[in-house]
Amino acid sequence: MVDLQGQYKRLEKELSPAINEVLQSCYFVGGPQVKAFAEDLAEYLNVKHVIPCGNGTDALQLALMAMDLKRGDEVITSPFTFVATVEVIALLGLKPVFVDCLPDSFNIDPEKVAAAITDKTRCIIPIHLFGQGAQMEALMEMVAGTDIYVLEDNAQAIGAEYFFSDGRSQKLG
Repeated sequence: MVDLQGQYKRLEKELSPAINEVLQSCYFVGGPQVKAFAEDLAEYLNVKHVIPCGNGTDALQLALMAMDLKRGDEVITSPFTFVATVEVIALLGLKPVFVDCLPDSFNIDPEKVAAAITDKTRCIIPIHLFGQGAQMEALMEMVAGTDIYVLEDNAQAIGAEYFFSDGRSQKLG
């Protein structure tokens, strides 16, 4: 499905020394290379903080655990995602609520999100797919003034540009 070998071969001369440096240093967590990566990614995305995680599943779990969510709280998301998104919701005892996607982008449909919100909804997880951002402006306006969190699952669109209705843009990440 995805030719990772081909991608690696094109970048091998750059990647191999960096990987070997990490392996030889044994600084797999919090070492200087991880710190440099976080700083570089924060600069690239134009954000204040980046917290590198071992994978997207860990990132979603840490973010959800940092929220004031209780067992049984509802989390609205899309069924068109990698299993980890829903796995983490269930692992934490939360209830996934699925809403359908827009046919042109495969991103979560804000109108269907609005229709799915109940008094038990505590979080919405839009998944940015194929380098295309979900309609964040609509989602953020929807939850303004509520106690509903929005957690962006951006494993598949890091650095893609999101354009606001007023013409501003921002990298997803």
